[in-house]
Amino acid sequence: MRIVCFHLNQIGDLAFSLPALKSLRDGFPDAIITSVVRPGLSELLSATGLIDEVLSRNSGINLDKTILSKRLAVARYDLAVLFSQSAECALLAYISGAKRRVGFINTSLGSLLTERIDFTHPPSTENNLRLVSAIGCKITSQSYASLLKLTQGQIAAGDKVLSAHGIAADESIVAFAPGTSGRRSVKEWTDEGYAEVGRYLEGAGCKVVIIGTEPAVEITARCKSIIDFSGKTNLVEAAAILYRSRTLVAVDSGMLHLAAALGKRVIGLYGPSNQRVTGPQGEGHALVTSGTECSPCMQTVCKLDRKCMTNIDAAQVIDALSNILAGQN
Repeated sequence: MRIVCFHLNQIGDLAFSLPALKSLRDGFPDAIITSVVRPGLSELLSATGLIDEVLSRNSGINLDKTILSKRLAVARYDLAVLFSQSAECALLAYISGAKRRVGFINTSLGSLLTERIDFTHPPSTENNLRLVSAIGCKITSQSYASLLKLTQGQIAAGDKVLSAHGIAADESIVAFAPGTSGRRSVKEWTDEGYAEVGRYLEGAGCKVVIIGTEPAVEITARCKSIIDFSGKTNLVEAAAILYRSRTLVAVDSGMLHLAAALGKRVIGLYGPSNQRVTGPQGEGHALVTSGTECSPCMQTVCKLDRKCMTNIDAAQVIDALSNILAGQN
């Protein structure tokens, strides 16, 4: 049996698909499973051991997309599973020739699917497990915790980045991931909040690093000991830095889920998003909220000055950090 899976584009969404992939792997142990993902996610997904082949799906219409379409057309798949609701993925699934094409009910070009399953916004592990359950798979994993693995070579790549910035292998590291996707800046915490927590960690003998895509210049200006790797690493290097870190402080974001999928205990800062749906999976995490009455609202624009996030006090985060770090000693 040959199965092809079409993934969403974001890091967190990749993490949300891992329990479904694990259930597919366990349910069809002899199947050849192929995942179609954005190029930046392919190396991490390959290292999980849950799939046999990764095909890259670049954005836009280009030669690479033509090559991908041809590869899908000749592979003779039996089943296509669509975690993505995009029209492009529905079309690629159709091109694959898979007799059974299973996706969500509100997929664009959903008429190209043979089965459509209920979907509840936002994208989540629960949705993806509902999808593979409809296929007939027994659910063998409810959580992505520790399903993401890194190779020794990937870990070494992260160590090389840390060493180049003067961080030794035996030093205690705590990571921050303050950034969000462009559409969800409403979830951001305050620069001074991160800086205050950074100063606390500096006093506790920890090296603090920031990972992400956009430089956190306001945070590092307020706490100059913080080392900002934002925009200076690829995704695998960032994952390896998380692997080396004792914990991560982050808002609801791809980096938070990446760390939790690596088996790390994290401190998640939650306001507009629903921690019961997109909270970090696994045991021992600390979720910090301000207790604002309008939270969670699931909105992308706020008329109340984002008080659900700005009212989170640095002391709350420091308390959560202290408990996690003390538990590791």
